[in-house]
Amino acid sequence: MPEKGIISLEQAQMAAERFLEGQFKNLKKLGVDKVKLASIGSILIYDISGIATIGGGLISKGTELPFKVQVSANDGTVVGYEWQRMINKTTQD
Repeated sequence: MPEKGIISLEQAQMAAERFLEGQFKNLKKLGVDKVKLASIGSILIYDISGIATIGGGLISKGTELPFKVQVSANDGTVVGYEWQRMINKTTQD
C-alpha cells in the first residue's frame, strides 16, 4: 500500500512511458526492467529503467536505448532522465 501523499508505482511507470513516447517519435517498443522507490535528500522519487527500441521495420533492426527516468513520487512529474545508445562492438584485424 502506498504511503499517504505519493503516487502509486503504476502511475509513476505510466508517467515515464508517456514522457519517453514524447521524446522518441519513432518509439517501437518500451521495456521497463526495474521500478523502485528512492529518495534524493528529502525528495521521494521512482527510479524507472529499461530499454526503448527506436525505429526499425521489416528489414532493419531498431536501435535499442537503455533509459532511466526519475519521476516525483509526490505529483508524477519527470525530474530527471538519461539514455544512451547501445554500440555494437566489432573487432577489426
